[in-house]
Amino acid sequence: MQPNQASPPSQEYTNSVTPTNKKKGELLSTQNHLNFAEVRDGVVIMRDGSLRMVIICSPTNYDLKSAGEKDAIEYAYQGFLNGLHFPVQICIQSRKIDLDGYLDKLDQMLSDQTNPLLAGLMEDYIFNIRDLLNATNIMDKKFFVVVPYYVVESAKGNVFKQMAMALSGPKDVQQSDRQFLERKNELAQRTNMVAQGLANIGVRAAMLNTQEVIELFYNSYNIDESQSQALVNTEDMITPSVARQAAAPSPYPPQPKEQDPPDLYSAANQQNTPGGQS
Repeated sequence: MQPNQASPPSQEYTNSVTPTNKKKGELLSTQNHLNFAEVRDGVVIMRDGSLRMVIICSPTNYDLKSAGEKDAIEYAYQGFLNGLHFPVQICIQSRKIDLDGYLDKLDQMLSDQTNPLLAGLMEDYIFNIRDLLNATNIMDKKFFVVVPYYVVESAKGNVFKQMAMALSGPKDVQQSDRQFLERKNELAQRTNMVAQGLANIGVRAAMLNTQEVIELFYNSYNIDESQSQALVNTEDMITPSVARQAAAPSPYPPQPKEQDPPDLYSAANQQNTPGGQS
């Protein structure tokens, strides 16, 4: 083989367009650099096995509050933070509002308007909106609170181990459906506690479902594309959009359910019988 000649693609992967690692034979994809593996039942499953739930929060105008209301909000927020026994992450997403469709609809209404007075008012309104868009960027802000649930603790104080993990990248941690449900229930209790604490401040909170979480990631990683191209419904997708391997196993294989004994006597007899059969 010549030095400059590329090696043929491995037979393990059917997609020959995606570049592969010559040493390990792994797909070099942007998904390898993401810390989350999948989104399931509104829960973000990280590659280290930990879970995340995302809460969207309603904004409140703190500057328009009176002095007494400001003090009440500050004391309630202080009590909310002191009552947490786990870390949370507060995220603010700012996006430019696309008003082209709204302006096109106004232009259509202006062309159909027969009243000259209303047509003049609409024309002035459209001109002011276009002038405002050219002068400033009208932004839309969304507020999120991320509630985590950690399965294993990361190594702290070991510089060499942290460097090795950074170079090798995150590794997928396998877990069963039973483990996922138990951890999901624990995370749901934490999320409800955070939502109740935010309600005491006067902030409405709602947990994002699977579609909304995926849209949040889509808007975060595809800022320009998300303004002009909306994400389709994830339930209508019949094939995965990104795959690290040609036949990637599910990280949560279904576990066989054990047959429940009819009574305690049968359960004790089944344990004492060799081979597990009574």
